[in-house]
Amino acid sequence: MLDTERGDEVKDDMTIRQPRKRRVSDVIDSIGDDSGHDSNSFDLPSHVNGDSNENYINEEEETIVPVTPESVNLLMPEWLCKKSSQADSVPVGLPEDEGEDEDDHSPLSQNSLLELSASMPVAIDAERYNMNHKNRGKCIVFNQETFDTGLKTRNGSSEDAKRIETTFKNLGFNVEILDDLEHTDIMKKIDELSNEDHRDNDCLCIFMLTHGLSNDLVFAKDVAYDVKKIWKPFTADKCKTLAGKPKLFFIQVNNSYNKINNYDKLILNLTQACRGSQLDVGVQMRQRNTEIRMNTEVDGNIDTYKLPTHADFLIAHSTVQGFYSWRNPTEGTWFVQCLCDVIDEHYTTTDLQKMLTICMRKIATEYSSYDDVNPLNNDLKQVPSITTMLLRDIYFLQK
Repeated sequence: MLDTERGDEVKDDMTIRQPRKRRVSDVIDSIGDDSGHDSNSFDLPSHVNGDSNENYINEEEETIVPVTPESVNLLMPEWLCKKSSQADSVPVGLPEDEGEDEDDHSPLSQNSLLELSASMPVAIDAERYNMNHKNRGKCIVFNQETFDTGLKTRNGSSEDAKRIETTFKNLGFNVEILDDLEHTDIMKKIDELSNEDHRDNDCLCIFMLTHGLSNDLVFAKDVAYDVKKIWKPFTADKCKTLAGKPKLFFIQVNNSYNKINNYDKLILNLTQACRGSQLDVGVQMRQRNTEIRMNTEVDGNIDTYKLPTHADFLIAHSTVQGFYSWRNPTEGTWFVQCLCDVIDEHYTTTDLQKMLTICMRKIATEYSSYDDVNPLNNDLKQVPSITTMLLRDIYFLQK
């Protein structure tokens, strides 16, 4: 028997995955030519030295690879930095000197510790997040399909954006798709979201659909920047109305390493032992004067409790750090399309983390690249990578 929707042969309740029939081949979701695995690498030009401030141009691909100064300081050599105005290189709301978080370098005073408190949306021992607020929340889709820097157009990304809109509207989200924004506009939108009042919302969801480089650099229309600038403004100390609530980030990018291996190894050696020097002072969760709804709100007998500022995040990458992810120019990316398939089928009975496990398993076992031109790109695999700081299960209960 043939499952006409999926193109699978079904026999004795066992599904045998057949090669997907497509009109066009899958492509590596990368910044340049996908005909070979090394075509997206960036070799240090012989004429470039450490004192140069010129944009780096990959002469083979004729691709300009600009990055923001705050990323260059830690992750990239100077010759890979775009010459740009301060306005489009320093994220909104960050110090103008290095573009770093204000609290990244100095300890908080005792007085400031006392100010870090937020309303408690759920009891300390609750197994599920409170998804019974008035609104589900916002789902923002940053869809980068075309670029001013000469990078390859991400054909099929608009199909991902449409699919996300359908699936997440069905979950009750207020979905907004933002196409081909420059870095400044992305940071303005993030700053706006961080400063909004989310008290009546269950959670926040953000999708990044774009090209990427190693060390979690992602591309806006005009420049590359560190992806942490997307989620950092929503830690509990910076966005208190989302404290104790899930913050979901889905990042569909190609995280391939380039040939700046010495820099990659340097950063790896510096970070793998401790991963930083900052201290997390936490945020005190205090009771709200609201009625108990389905045992998810806190009653008057529950003491306040303290949460780490980075709790309640889920960051899902389309692939493992250092590996390509795959996109079909007419159908969209494997990760986004599979994720939406799984959510559509299971959201009424299954929590989000379980659905992500199903999605990862399906991509790992059922998906293989198809390329009828270049055999090197045929029958290749992919597995998403999930980083979770969630403390509870997420069920998208109907409003």
